[in-house]
Amino acid sequence: MAIAKPFASGSVEESRGAVRVPLLTLALVSAAGFAVVAFLAPDRPPTALDLDLERAVQAVDWGTLTAVFAWVDWLDGLKQLALAGLGVLAVAVWNRRGLLLVVWGVLSGPVYEVLELTVRRPRPDAHLVHVIRHTTGWSFPSGHEIFYTWFVAYLLLIFGRRLLPRPLYLVSWAVLPAVLAVVALSRVYTGEHWPSDVLAGLLLGAAWTLFGLSVRRLSDPVLNG
Repeated sequence: MAIAKPFASGSVEESRGAVRVPLLTLALVSAAGFAVVAFLAPDRPPTALDLDLERAVQAVDWGTLTAVFAWVDWLDGLKQLALAGLGVLAVAVWNRRGLLLVVWGVLSGPVYEVLELTVRRPRPDAHLVHVIRHTTGWSFPSGHEIFYTWFVAYLLLIFGRRLLPRPLYLVSWAVLPAVLAVVALSRVYTGEHWPSDVLAGLLLGAAWTLFGLSVRRLSDPVLNG
């Protein structure tokens, strides 16, 4: 008897329900992790763990990576919004099957804004850690980490899955953790965020990304296309 492959067109799994339960479960676990960090993180003054980790990252000589950190720091606000817009435009022109999924990713932006204004956690204090530059707004969660989680993951799926040979496509997924690690280090190194802000951004970004993939209406055109 043949075994149905996950995400395969016409499979038994594709005919069941509106969501992929394993991905939805992972999304909910990530969201629960975010809720825990959100409950614990907004302490004033910062926790000893946040302070120790921030100073430890800033004490390392990152060499040429500091130039990348500066670039990540520069790409914020309207510039990040413009990059998201270019991503949507690229999908609309070259692979419209992924348009709903990438629009779902963009909607994480307003959610981030609401959370930032609700928690209102101050950015790291220059009297406690080294601060290279502070952007406007509050510290919790890291919007950069949320943005890059869905942006890189969805574009890899929408374009990589379709255009790259399968071995190269699988290898290309190493890009995602590498980008997220560099972004996380950059936000802490520049003094823009506490480590718990970055962790919260990663968890929320993962929850948002996984939830979009769990909803078949959003992800089937990409995963089955």
